[in-house]
Amino acid sequence: MMIRAWNGGIRRLRAIWLRWHGVRCSGSVWLQAIEIPRNHFDVELQDGVALDRSVTLLATGPQKSWCRIVIGRSTYINRFTMIDASDSIRIGANCMIGPFCYITDHDHGTIAGIPVNQQALIGEPVVIEDDVWIGAHVTVLKGIRIGTGAVVGAGAVVTRDVLPNTIVAGVPARVIASRAAARQM
Repeated sequence: MMIRAWNGGIRRLRAIWLRWHGVRCSGSVWLQAIEIPRNHFDVELQDGVALDRSVTLLATGPQKSWCRIVIGRSTYINRFTMIDASDSIRIGANCMIGPFCYITDHDHGTIAGIPVNQQALIGEPVVIEDDVWIGAHVTVLKGIRIGTGAVVGAGAVVTRDVLPNTIVAGVPARVIASRAAARQM
């Protein structure tokens, strides 16, 4: 009982510390030992968000008029997942994101004759709508929209938009079923 109270106190202190550094937290959030290495002002966590141990929220670039990373209410992100934003990554409400996922809204230029590390980032927003389940070890690339109620199978690489209530899996991710059909079974 004493350990549970201690852990709860530590999580509350983390939330207070992050708010003090500029993270926009609305309501109560559950935070394990997460990492926001820079640009705390670019992160918004809505009521009921839960981020497990070793989740990294990485925002790159000068401050804009919007948050680069927004995580909707009652969304859970599992261990060792990285959200890497230079433009905009929006995750809706009531989503579940498995461990070891990577979600990014950018990549580097690839012009020949210029070292890749000297080229500008090329970004396109990522939107993950409400009630989405993303399995373990999934990669979501720039410019993707994952529709409400979609499911992404473990290990998938999402290179195209995913329609609402669609189940996708594979590399690259392809439609394998519909949640509507799964209800009828």
